[in-house]
Amino acid sequence: MSEPAPEVPEDLFREVKYYAVGDIDPQVIQLLKAGKAKEVSYNALASHIISEDGDNPEVGEAREVFDLPVVKVSSEDRSALWALVTFHGGNCQLNLNKKCTHLIVPEPKGEKYERAVKRGSIKIVTPDWVLDCVSEKSRKDEAFYHPRLIIYEEEEEEEEEGDNEEQDSQNEGSTEKSSAASSPEASPPDQPFSPKPRAEVSKGELMFDDSSDSSPEKQERSLNWAPAEAPPLTTAQRRLPQGKGPGLINLCANVPPVPGDILPPDMRGNLMAAGQNLQSSERSEMLGTWSPAVRTLRNITNNADIQQISRPSNVAHVSFRKLKAAFRIPEEGFLLGCVFAIADYPEQMSDKQLLTTWKRIIQAHGGTVDPTFTSRCTHLLCESQVSSMYAQALRERKRCVTAHWLNTVLKKKKLVPPHRALHFPVAFPPGGKPCSHHIISVTGFVDNDRDDLKLMAYLAGAKYTGYLCRSNTVLICKEPSGLKYEKAKEWRIPCVNAQWLGDILLGNFEALRQVQFSRYTAFNLPDPFAPTPHLVLSLLDAWRVPVKVTAELLMGVRLPPKLKPNEVTNIQPSSKRARIEDLPPPTKKLTPELTPYVLFTGFEPVQVQQYIKKLYILGGEVAESTKKCTHLIASKVTRTVKFLTAISVVKHIVTPEWLEECFKCQKFIDEQNYILRDAEAEVLFSFSLEESLKRAHVSPLFKTKYFYITPGICPSLATMKAIVECAGGKVLSKQPSFRKLMEHKQNKSLSEIILISCENDLHLCREYFARGIDVHNAEFVLTGVLTQTLDYESYPL
Repeated sequence: MSEPAPEVPEDLFREVKYYAVGDIDPQVIQLLKAGKAKEVSYNALASHIISEDGDNPEVGEAREVFDLPVVKVSSEDRSALWALVTFHGGNCQLNLNKKCTHLIVPEPKGEKYERAVKRGSIKIVTPDWVLDCVSEKSRKDEAFYHPRLIIYEEEEEEEEEGDNEEQDSQNEGSTEKSSAASSPEASPPDQPFSPKPRAEVSKGELMFDDSSDSSPEKQERSLNWAPAEAPPLTTAQRRLPQGKGPGLINLCANVPPVPGDILPPDMRGNLMAAGQNLQSSERSEMLGTWSPAVRTLRNITNNADIQQISRPSNVAHVSFRKLKAAFRIPEEGFLLGCVFAIADYPEQMSDKQLLTTWKRIIQAHGGTVDPTFTSRCTHLLCESQVSSMYAQALRERKRCVTAHWLNTVLKKKKLVPPHRALHFPVAFPPGGKPCSHHIISVTGFVDNDRDDLKLMAYLAGAKYTGYLCRSNTVLICKEPSGLKYEKAKEWRIPCVNAQWLGDILLGNFEALRQVQFSRYTAFNLPDPFAPTPHLVLSLLDAWRVPVKVTAELLMGVRLPPKLKPNEVTNIQPSSKRARIEDLPPPTKKLTPELTPYVLFTGFEPVQVQQYIKKLYILGGEVAESTKKCTHLIASKVTRTVKFLTAISVVKHIVTPEWLEECFKCQKFIDEQNYILRDAEAEVLFSFSLEESLKRAHVSPLFKTKYFYITPGICPSLATMKAIVECAGGKVLSKQPSFRKLMEHKQNKSLSEIILISCENDLHLCREYFARGIDVHNAEFVLTGVLTQTLDYESYPL
């Protein structure tokens, strides 16, 4: 017997406009609607994306392009905070108005935060204020709970920076209270709030096997694989009173200290001896941090209490936030004094323009890029330690770092030393594959950490799978729990921590045979991505040498123009969502058969906004889904999800000129003169878009076809399923046996089963290959729907 749905305040989600991606629990939709949330049919119109599949491309689009918060709904999030306040006599409300005395947020950002700051009369606090008031049964001083006092540990800062895009637009749907107010800005999507500090809220993984059981819990499954879970991120720590915080070190002058119980005694002695040459103030700061309990990488430029070290008057140490008043420079210039040479990467770039973009981004932040490695260089940007340029840089005590490190400091806008294994060049030549025989899966890691592990596996030459099956050779765990971990133990798959993979990248190839060593089976590490100190001592030595900036350089600094909007601080440019204002309902009312139901693809959000306004004025509608779409508006052929699903179902694919002309005429006109034609794409893919549409109208391409698609497919399984189903096909939830395939092949009255897989899932197809059964790659579907043809010859796996 199912539990009754929890009740929600009537207007709890009144300001939320949500767009659902994939199959969402009906109870979630019911709760949203009960709280007066409005469902929209286009993600550019939404304030929140609701999804259970973090890998879905529409989720990625929402995060990276539209800057939308992606929410995994948890009934505990706000209701726990709401309940605590109201139970102890406070009142909660949805709007920030004159009645509101408190606003609860986790970070000093967001529209409501800014409004509260301007008013001055509203107390701004973190959720800890509510918890401490309740636990101590007294009202605590709000001044000690202001969100500006929150600090994050280094690892957590990186994770949050990846999610800041999601939080920027989370102003809708907040909760204010006349005693204490709560906002969804207060709770990142993957961090459900709990009244118990640091409570573990883990989402279990479903494990899959190859049994023929057809019970409900085994639906939507495949052969012996499990999807990844998403445990919560750790919470922020409140800043300690002055004098009680963790010690900070000058990163530009010293080797970052390492926990005293990790280095062997002789190495510890050597490092301590090196510290004897430092000035006394530097040495005391360094020694003050020699404790396993304190993180090793901190930046003194954030600490106003530590005095600057004396230095010649004509040279300024790189400490951008605490420069002398006469030398102060903008944050954007944090790379001032850094001179980069670039190795390894140019040879791997198919698009040489990318290197120009890297140079432009470095220069935009005050740095310089030299065409060759010279004595004036301070940094070598390289992927590998195996090159003559790297050896020369190491001899000359130059800082050798990777593009991943550059991305990190560009996001932080701080010159911090490398502090993750990925920040250091690998100990083998580019393209070397020490883990080529491994198939790696991970559990417990989310967001940036999971992405880092994928990249580490790729650099090491291993295959990465988001699921776990018997063919996996290693499971990398954050902690020894979860169904993946339990299944790995059952299947005798080694379970290791992230340091195992980091050590291999940094040259400890013995780790390949040491998966059972206690060093690699210790979990719940404070920083599982931190490099093993003795593997990077020589690389960190260069960080003792400060980057020097002369007074003349500071006085004459002229930073290049700011980057264009599509060039952000990530090496790979991306565009950001322009805020979309509320759009009026259609001003004309047409009969359903005369109403165009439209989708847009390939446009910037601002342009989509203008198009939708004109569409509404004419009486048209934005389609709720691709299957209900009658018109797709595009300026060229693109292999987007919308285009590849729409081509099988829409009546017309037209250019934006059709809508513009309709607006001029103030009515919808014939589409014939505005049909999309893209000669370049049609030559590239050897097809005619007009002919493809005609074939799709006659009969669905995949009608009567069954597909089995392996879980590691790219694009994602959810995307492939949507494309196949729009073209009339069906996707099997369970991997078919050889006997099943032969039965369908020999009996013409049964539907054909087509197998789609990828390189990372080859181990799932061994039986098919052994028995001579065809397996195709994703292009069978992607190019197939574009050209509306079944090509069994061109895309074998």
